[in-house]
Amino acid sequence: MMNLCWPIFFLGVATAVDMHFATSTREMAPLVQVEDALIGYMRQYARELQLKVDTMRIFQKEWATRRQQGPADPTTYVANPLISFPLMRRMYTDAPKLLEFAREEMGQGPLQKFLDNDLTSISALDIKMAATGFIRFRDVYDLDESEVANGKLHGTQYNSRLSAADCLALGTHLESLQKGKQACKWLRLALEQYEDHMDPVNRLLQSSRSQIYEKLGLTLLSMHDLPASQTALRKSIEWASKDDSTSLAKHLVDNLAHMLVHVDNCRGKNPLPRNSSLRCRYFSEGSPFLRLAPMKLEQLNLEPFIGLYHEVVSREEQQDLMYLTRSRLEHRQVDRSSAEAEVAANASDHVKRLHRRIEDMTGLDLKDSEPLTVFNYGIGGQQFIHMDCEQPKEFIEPFIKEYRTATVQLYLSDVEMGGYASFPDLKIGFKPKSGSALVWHNIDNSGNCDIRSLNAICPVLLGTRWDLLVGGQRGVDCGLWEFSKGWGAARVGTTRFLIRMQMIFEAAGGASGNMYVGVGGQGSISGRWYGYGMVVGTGNGNEQQGRRRENEMSMSVSEGICRNT
Repeated sequence: MMNLCWPIFFLGVATAVDMHFATSTREMAPLVQVEDALIGYMRQYARELQLKVDTMRIFQKEWATRRQQGPADPTTYVANPLISFPLMRRMYTDAPKLLEFAREEMGQGPLQKFLDNDLTSISALDIKMAATGFIRFRDVYDLDESEVANGKLHGTQYNSRLSAADCLALGTHLESLQKGKQACKWLRLALEQYEDHMDPVNRLLQSSRSQIYEKLGLTLLSMHDLPASQTALRKSIEWASKDDSTSLAKHLVDNLAHMLVHVDNCRGKNPLPRNSSLRCRYFSEGSPFLRLAPMKLEQLNLEPFIGLYHEVVSREEQQDLMYLTRSRLEHRQVDRSSAEAEVAANASDHVKRLHRRIEDMTGLDLKDSEPLTVFNYGIGGQQFIHMDCEQPKEFIEPFIKEYRTATVQLYLSDVEMGGYASFPDLKIGFKPKSGSALVWHNIDNSGNCDIRSLNAICPVLLGTRWDLLVGGQRGVDCGLWEFSKGWGAARVGTTRFLIRMQMIFEAAGGASGNMYVGVGGQGSISGRWYGYGMVVGTGNGNEQQGRRRENEMSMSVSEGICRNT
């Protein structure tokens, strides 16, 4: 009969001298007797606990079969890497899980002796060293992974083979070393080596088909193979049992769907539709002043609203913003490969005018919004898929700063290649143009953060990208705001409108009589630059001239308001 004191003695010696079992066959040999002892204990345990008999007998038969197929001498037994690595893995990975399974129902006699086994001397370093050694000889001798897994070494076929759990452990080890390509080979071999009759044990050991597919999907994701990763994760969900956790796989499958669309957006595969009910038009809603100086609006989406305003930022303003921030740019966010700097609303005359223009254009009161921020993206600079809105727990003011109702992004430069704006959930991607402004809603009609507003910035391939980002206000003051037919909420500012009318009137040199304002070409009035200039006159003659010019402008714009955009 086997002396069961030997395993305890050997493990005690290992702890005392702090040796590592995987360093030599001599030190690994005692593990064979540990496994022999566990086989005996499992046989007794299976007889006493009928509720767990099926699972435990599978363990017992599987391990006993391995042991019987090898030589009797332990040192000779572990000299074969097809035996030594699985042994190392079983002792480190399988045996502790088996003991944990057994402890769920404590018993006496043989069961207690079985549970008294202490395997803590077998460390994570041991399994790492064993896996490293296994991979090393495969690489040095250029052995085929499939042949090795099925027991063939250098042309000689042995009666040992690697299990699905063994191959999964090797794949996981390689993935931790960032050797994704090799890891995928072993993970796929784990699926090939999978035996249906071992399914209860594999689920207990967390090496079921579902878990192998999940690991494969995560590895492929780290290699940026998005389609293959999505396929593997879907397989993980398909093979999962009711006891398996699929929350991670489901979450990643949803995210990968957005990532795949985002990649297509970046590659220009989702151009803006030419035949659409959306249209390019003059935007004059919101601020009363926009009726005098409407802006070019290209409406990209209705729900949620996404609008691209053309010719919003003049070249002088772009240069001023870059000048004000160039020496203060710094990296602040780990998930954004760019440098940024904040700009005070009164940093310069250009910034003051631009700040007021954004308020007129969007209808937002920027008094309580986040500071204007300039971003600079270099080669490969990007912004990952994200939402600009975080749902508050309660709709009680003051709202959290992350609850942004809308976002305004102004483009200060042209990117030679790459740098597209991307809305993955809406399959919208386009290349921004310098001087334009992109505005989108982050909340739906109920005030909840809208998942459809997911957005990203594609990597810059050639050139540099400068943006000005404006975070929308947090919440809406219903007492001061009215919903208009424009892109959002519009504030009616009668006093501001009258002051501007007076400024325009004085700029025209008029002191009395009727005043008419018509839309003209691009220009500047009283220090305020807008997308279009104005023709201002007094009296009947100038009114006719203004209307004539407005008609000419309307005709030309109706033919090409979004030309070259």
